[in-house]
Amino acid sequence: MRLVNPLVRRVLTTRSLGRRIRRQGLIEFTGRRTGRTLRVPVCLHDVDGQTLVFTERPWRRNFAGGAPVTVTHRGRVRRGWALLLEATPAEAGAAFRAALDDGATPFELGLKVPRGYEPTEAELATIARSLIRVDYDD
Repeated sequence: MRLVNPLVRRVLTTRSLGRRIRRQGLIEFTGRRTGRTLRVPVCLHDVDGQTLVFTERPWRRNFAGGAPVTVTHRGRVRRGWALLLEATPAEAGAAFRAALDDGATPFELGLKVPRGYEPTEAELATIARSLIRVDYDD
C-alpha cells in the first residue's frame, strides 16, 4: 500500500480524474497521538443517507469520540466530523448488506468472497468490522 497509496492520493485530488471515481475518497485528519496530518484513501458508502467508511485499520481509533476531517470525493473537498461507531454485529451486518445492495463490491468493503456468492446479513454480522460515520458541515 505504501507504493500504491501515493498514486491513489494524487488521482483522487485531481479534479478531472477524481470526479470519475464513484466510491473512492481521501480522508484527511490529524493523528490523535502524533499530531501528524494523515491522508488515507478510503471507500465511502452511502447507507441510509449516512456516509460510512468500513475499516479495521488502526487509524480508525483516531475517530473514537469524533474528530474533524476533510474529505475529497469526486473532485470535491468537504469538511466535516467523523465518528467511530460502536455498532452491534447486527447493525454492522445490516450496514454491510446495505452497501452491497447499493452496488459496492466485496473488495470495496474489504471482504474476500468467492465470485458470485452473496453473503447474507447474518454472515456479514459475524465479521468484526468498525464503522466510521462522516457528517459534512455543508
